[in-house]
Amino acid sequence: MESYTALRRSSSKKDFSKLTIIIGILIIAYALFTMDIIMALFGAVVIYVTVYSRDVIVDENGVTTHYHAIFYNKSRSYPFSAFSELRVHGRGGQEMVIGFVRNGSNTNHIFTASDADGVIRLATEGNPRIRIREF
Repeated sequence: MESYTALRRSSSKKDFSKLTIIIGILIIAYALFTMDIIMALFGAVVIYVTVYSRDVIVDENGVTTHYHAIFYNKSRSYPFSAFSELRVHGRGGQEMVIGFVRNGSNTNHIFTASDADGVIRLATEGNPRIRIREF
């Protein structure tokens, strides 16, 4: 079974998640020192948003998105027949952004160039009527 996993973030962007978690902890510590409940909630939200992740897997069945958070784990699957269009950005580079259009809503995902070609092939095999637009 052939499957491709989207990148969590572009390789050209730096990862500041550890620094963001440290800042969130410092905000909570400062809030506890000053007895500011709203600031403590703000620090907790900063940490929660940083820990939250989304994994996208494309296989013969369609597109499956797994959402992972501290208290929240959910998966959503859509067959290729649910998508009307693929929007391809950045062809020719190391990474490509593929937008899956479903009911007029576009969700973008970053793939390596070789994986993106496989995703496009799987999508056209799964839904021959899908339009592929390159930007």
